[in-house]
Amino acid sequence: MSNPQRVFHGTGLGRVIVLNLKRGDLLLESVRDLLAREGVKNAALLSIVGSLQKLVYHRPLSFAPSAEDEFITVEKPMEIGMCSGMVINGQPHFHIVAADPQETHVGHLEEGTTVLYLAEIMLCEIEGLSIQRKLDANKTAYFEQM
Repeated sequence: MSNPQRVFHGTGLGRVIVLNLKRGDLLLESVRDLLAREGVKNAALLSIVGSLQKLVYHRPLSFAPSAEDEFITVEKPMEIGMCSGMVINGQPHFHIVAADPQETHVGHLEEGTTVLYLAEIMLCEIEGLSIQRKLDANKTAYFEQM
C-alpha cells in the first residue's frame, strides 16, 4: 500500500508580484532577493518569460533511492519555453524548459542562471499556508506543517 497523500491548505491568494529583469541579472538570485525584500513566504509561480545567456540546472540520472543528479551549465542564447514552481517558506523551487538553437533543456533551476535580454516573472502570494520543506533519510523533499 502506498503512503497516503499529504494535503495542505492556504486560506486564499494575496498579492500578485511582477519582477522585470534585464541583461546580466541572475534569475534565481533576483527572485530570492525579491522574496526576502517583499516578505513573501509562500507563492505560486504563475509565469516566467524571457531569454537566457546562461542556464544552470540539474536533472536526475537514475532510479536510485537517493537522488543522483547531473548538474549542467549551458552558455548559449536561449528562450525560456516554460517555468513552473512554487515558493515554500521563502524558498523558490522552480523547474525550467529552455531551448537554444540546437537543444531543449529541462530541469531544476539553479543559481548562476543569467538573463540575456529580459525576464518577466509573475508570482502570486498564498496566504494562510504554514508548511516547510524537509528531507527524508533518502534526501527526498516532503512538506511538513509548521
